[in-house]
Amino acid sequence: MDAGAYCRLDNDMNYLKNIKKYYYSRLFLFNGRPVGCKPDEVDELERQVGFPLPEAYKQYLLWMGKDYNGIFSGSDWFVDNLLKRTEWLPDLLEENGIDYKLPEHYLVFFAHQGYMMAWFELPMQNDNPPAYFFGEGQNLNAPRLEGTFTDVLLKDMRGLAHYVTPFP
Repeated sequence: MDAGAYCRLDNDMNYLKNIKKYYYSRLFLFNGRPVGCKPDEVDELERQVGFPLPEAYKQYLLWMGKDYNGIFSGSDWFVDNLLKRTEWLPDLLEENGIDYKLPEHYLVFFAHQGYMMAWFELPMQNDNPPAYFFGEGQNLNAPRLEGTFTDVLLKDMRGLAHYVTPFP
């Protein structure tokens, strides 16, 4: 099947349009079709979290939220353990002597080996919310705003593409 067929959505609110275009033009040949969550899994996650999830994040989960052997293999961008990762964030900040007031509710959507995490606030501010990042040993005195959820997603995907594709 033509790789481009996987990224066509007839949805004006397709927050992943450019990310999918990048994926299917640069990474599809190396990683294949991503494995996403089922809609009922996303619904269950919303029930567990207690808030509606941002549309951009739901689109990501449905597209690649279970793609354990894909581009994000080795990092944790996946639906499993979201609540555990979210519980660990205050400890990561405390262990690094970071005095930062987290929002009352948030969801850690990305973690890497327990020393880097990215999250957004809940209830959602908009359908592609601001995303915050903290990484141990990165000379950060506090978490920093990294742009939107999709900005973080695309930045990480592009960074990892360097290791799996033969082109710059």
